[in-house]
Amino acid sequence: MHKSKRAIGSRTAARPASEKSQAILTDLLACLRALQVHYYTAHWQAKGDPYYADHILFERMYDALPDEFDTLAEKCVAYFGGGCVEAVAQVSRMALFLEHWDGGEGLYERSLNAEEDLQVLLEAAYHIVDEKGEMSLGLDDYLMALANAHETNIYLLQQRLR
Repeated sequence: MHKSKRAIGSRTAARPASEKSQAILTDLLACLRALQVHYYTAHWQAKGDPYYADHILFERMYDALPDEFDTLAEKCVAYFGGGCVEAVAQVSRMALFLEHWDGGEGLYERSLNAEEDLQVLLEAAYHIVDEKGEMSLGLDDYLMALANAHETNIYLLQQRLR
């Protein structure tokens, strides 16, 4: 008989889940929310040739984010409780990401840096949650799909920089 591990979010999982899992997943949530703010701003700031294509590129990127971060926020609340998505803490963490991406580089370089930071965070989140034995199939699928979608963003931004 196979003995299954209990995963975060399963109805019978022990509460609370590890602090490391909570910290990395709520950081990931703040990063995604900060990316939306970044891309909205880039959408407004796009200029020059090809202005309209860039305007639409950034719109495409920010449009995808609400579904991505809403899914993660709901998973976090299910796993850790509503306090983990408290607005002031989330906005403070979002500001740190935005400040980190801000700089003298252009919109595309900053966007590429942000997407690369997201990939590093996704990989760290995957490994931390998995090592703690708290990875559900749904969270595994979510993290993999998110990494895949944002690899496409990296490709598009790299193409634009060429």
